[in-house]
Amino acid sequence: MLQLRKFIPALTLIGGLYFAQCSASDNETWQEPTQGVVTTVKEVSPGDYKIESEEPVSTVAESRVIVENMEGETTTYTLDQVKMIQQMVPDTAAVNRPFRSAGMGFFGYMMLGRMMTRPSAGAYTSPQAHQQATSRTGSALTRTSRTVSRPGARSTGGYGGNRSTRSVGG
Repeated sequence: MLQLRKFIPALTLIGGLYFAQCSASDNETWQEPTQGVVTTVKEVSPGDYKIESEEPVSTVAESRVIVENMEGETTTYTLDQVKMIQQMVPDTAAVNRPFRSAGMGFFGYMMLGRMMTRPSAGAYTSPQAHQQATSRTGSALTRTSRTVSRPGARSTGGYGGNRSTRSVGG
């Protein structure tokens, strides 16, 4: 009983800090793209796809993924088709590989509906493809994106809360 009395003040303090952080409200803001992207993904070795090019288009709805296999055959998918395939087909399935690769570039912004950090050069077929996408497509998306906020979003203070992964057009 004596031991329990020593821990009650500490537990009260920890609990109070936890609930204070969990109930703090702030504005969650993010940059939402207003332009879209057409991403060409090329199979560079069996089952391995890399981004060959990314070009800005006028609207998010115009976003596409063009998949080119090693035989040179191409198939074009809309943003909605990519989202549907990713929801319906297991992530480990071969059909998802080109879309996972496209998601590593600026097309990933379209899938998530929000701007992130710049894509890795390793997701592209060459340093030149990465540089061109970053300078042309990345600049266009950053320049034309709009700030979106959700007032009164509940902050979890890092205690297992979920951040919004709001989807544009889906």
